[in-house]
Amino acid sequence: MTTNRFAASALKLFLIGVLAIFTSGAGLFASENDELATDKTIKNTKPWANIDGFRSAKFGMKMEEVKQAIVKDFGISDSKIDTISHPTEQTQSLGVSIDQLLPTSGKSRVVYVFGYKSKRLMQVNILMGHPVDTNIIPQKVVDSGNLLGNHFFKKRYQKDGLVAHARLNDGSVLIFRGKDQKGRMAILRLSNPQPNAKKDADLKISLTLSYIEKPEQPDAFQLKESDF
Repeated sequence: MTTNRFAASALKLFLIGVLAIFTSGAGLFASENDELATDKTIKNTKPWANIDGFRSAKFGMKMEEVKQAIVKDFGISDSKIDTISHPTEQTQSLGVSIDQLLPTSGKSRVVYVFGYKSKRLMQVNILMGHPVDTNIIPQKVVDSGNLLGNHFFKKRYQKDGLVAHARLNDGSVLIFRGKDQKGRMAILRLSNPQPNAKKDADLKISLTLSYIEKPEQPDAFQLKESDF
């Protein structure tokens, strides 16, 4: 079912923005800045992480296969699965809304992104907090981030690109970034709360978790050097 409800338009724009950041912009976090310090204990943690998708939805699956995985994982029918088209990267995505994905997460949005050429699952974005759930208590979003961070820290990752608890230039916190042995990446990021918020209840915090099959080679439409 193609998203056409006016009430969902703002969220859809947010999702497209997230897809743009994490599909073509994995380099956003590819920094050699020494301030992005890594937790050295993570590198020695066993067993190795296996980042192959999200739950039953595995990288390389076709759209119909992912729909079946969504039914298996969440019991959501096809009529409640939204189709999202990225206007510039020409990728297609499936989006579903989930209640209580984690004990403290409130409403969450899971977006399955398919490659421009391959038409197969290449990325999964999981969104919590604002604007998915405008009524959630900010601390619960932070708690969800801590819970997920602790989960990732139990596994072993490549030394290259490993980051834990780093504050980025925009004020957001990169709770975790790591690659498994095949180079597949997990990124967990907590947005920067608004500095002018006078009360904790007014903070609009968001948490984004992305699983990316090929962070350095995104399957998205790009203009060729000779096109213009």
